[in-house]
Amino acid sequence: MHDLLLWAHGTVTTCHSRTPDLGYHIRQADVVVVAAGKKELVKGDMIKPGAVVIDCGINPEPDATKKSGVKLWGDVEYGAAKEVAGYITPVPGGVGPMTVALLMRNTVTSAKRMNGISTPHKPIRSYSTMTAGVPFSPSARNFSTAASLGLRALRFLKK
Repeated sequence: MHDLLLWAHGTVTTCHSRTPDLGYHIRQADVVVVAAGKKELVKGDMIKPGAVVIDCGINPEPDATKKSGVKLWGDVEYGAAKEVAGYITPVPGGVGPMTVALLMRNTVTSAKRMNGISTPHKPIRSYSTMTAGVPFSPSARNFSTAASLGLRALRFLKK
């Protein structure tokens, strides 16, 4: 995601779980993509009001009350963050279903190619601009797919 936004001339700041004053950097962001692997690392007070938050974290914890015996937590403190964010993806059920859908589509496309069936690449949807003002390039195959993944998830997950 970092490189895709850079290729589209976006200003990108990359942080990690040990970045000093992580909240300061996150509060500057219009779009926050979190994939740190730490349960609720990003707190609600770190989110800029109206920001788009994409939580890619999956942190399982044992939970006897769940049928599966496991509760999934994201890297963002969802309850507090949803009160501040303009859009936010839940965990579970956020980016995961879009990832699975695109993996399935790519698998079918690969099988068709291996069997000589012509399948032109068609992005799920093309966007000319993103809410944060980062221009999208529908001609770039990978970028268009990533943009579709992120923006389709956001479109349907408004709080």
